[in-house]
Amino acid sequence: MPSIESAHADVQSAVAEAVQWANAGEARTLWEYETRAWALMLALGRALVVLFLARQMSRPRAVRYEYAGGRWELAESRTTTLATRFGRVNFTRRVGRRRTRGSSRRAKADLPIDRDLGLCGGFSPRVVMGIARLCAQMSFANARATWLDIYEWAPAPRAVMRMVDAAGGVARQFIEELPAPEDDGEVLVLQVDAGGAPMVSHAEFERRRKPKRKGQRSREDRREERAANPKPRRTKGKKSKNAKQAFTAVLYTLRRGADGQLDGPVNKRVISTFESHEALFIWLDREARKRGYGEKRTLFLADGSEHIWRLQQRFFPAAEACLDWFHLAEYLWKAGRSFHREGSAALRGWVKQQKQRLREAKIDAVLDELRERLAAIPRTGPGNKGRRERLAQVLGYIENHRTRMPYAKFIADGLDIGSGAVEGAIRNVVRVRLDGPGARWGLKRAEHVLHLRCILVSGLWDRFSEHIEMRDALALAPEPEPAEPHTVRSAA
Repeated sequence: MPSIESAHADVQSAVAEAVQWANAGEARTLWEYETRAWALMLALGRALVVLFLARQMSRPRAVRYEYAGGRWELAESRTTTLATRFGRVNFTRRVGRRRTRGSSRRAKADLPIDRDLGLCGGFSPRVVMGIARLCAQMSFANARATWLDIYEWAPAPRAVMRMVDAAGGVARQFIEELPAPEDDGEVLVLQVDAGGAPMVSHAEFERRRKPKRKGQRSREDRREERAANPKPRRTKGKKSKNAKQAFTAVLYTLRRGADGQLDGPVNKRVISTFESHEALFIWLDREARKRGYGEKRTLFLADGSEHIWRLQQRFFPAAEACLDWFHLAEYLWKAGRSFHREGSAALRGWVKQQKQRLREAKIDAVLDELRERLAAIPRTGPGNKGRRERLAQVLGYIENHRTRMPYAKFIADGLDIGSGAVEGAIRNVVRVRLDGPGARWGLKRAEHVLHLRCILVSGLWDRFSEHIEMRDALALAPEPEPAEPHTVRSAA
């Protein structure tokens, strides 16, 4: 490590070079100036980091110390590269060795100075958190390219995965430990849904692990191989993207304003997991009780998934259940197309009439209308079977969910009747980031990115960064977590 005097001189030299570039009299475009000036600013930043490290190394430090139940002693120096936002600098510090007989220099060393500085496996914590945030917003390759464009250096692809694994590995714990917001509203709203993200299958994973063939194959060779080993045609129930469902919930509250009306959403938070619907509800139960479930009025909105409603009865029996209005409206359009022409004024009028009945709590009138329409369609004749099946499906759907249609009451109270918040969360948390063209995720890393995405969408990234700063440094694993494949079960 250079001396403090030498590091200080390097800082002065970097400042002088930057001033000289700005003060030069030659004709230049602003593009030329900014390009060179930014490189000089980064060089100045590196010089300041070296000065900072030299000053930290000069602080008094005990040669012998205790850590992790063992006794250690500062021994030889070690020089490695430290990656900062400004670029890479050489970092020399003394390492700790165990004070035991027969201890070898090959034994694991302790890096107390790295720990005091909060370093993350040779990276500054700001680098790790910056890369993790970019990876929560865009593909890993684009995240590296963006970082390179800004800071004129970028970590290796495998290092990027290690950073995402480290930050994503503590993201859920951070969400679970968050206290309830202090300025929450009087009405708690819970919404649940799911959206799929493409996963690497077991077969594809094993194929990728096979050694690559030497040499580049010609187009003819590849064409002959495809002809000799044609892909079997996908049958019913087999999806092309091998998606694993991300089970997602949104929590927010509604607060009554000065005009007496309920305003919101207030303190909206998103949680999501690939584990299972039940795992999501266990997590959601903790978050809901934190926000006042059991003490304040609670609404639960979802689409027609019977599994979701069974879990709602199990975990949130005191909540007021409401079937998503827009899913129900789609069923009404489906029913109307069984006896009115697509796009006709008669179809629009019929759907409008049924919607108005539902808003006025006249569910029996809607059911009677559907039964009459079903009875009027003959059992035989061109297309009648399909029309009868669609009407019967819609009729059964409304009958099954009629206890979850408090639209008149909710509208009168100024409450939500649609699950648009969770639909938007599925799009922003899952589809925008995890469902990209050609993407194939390993399950563990997808879970890490999912949790980072929840923090980002919930507007909690600054608090997450503060949480990382206050805790022990993130531990970057020596290697990225291996991909965990997932294969969707075929429909029976």
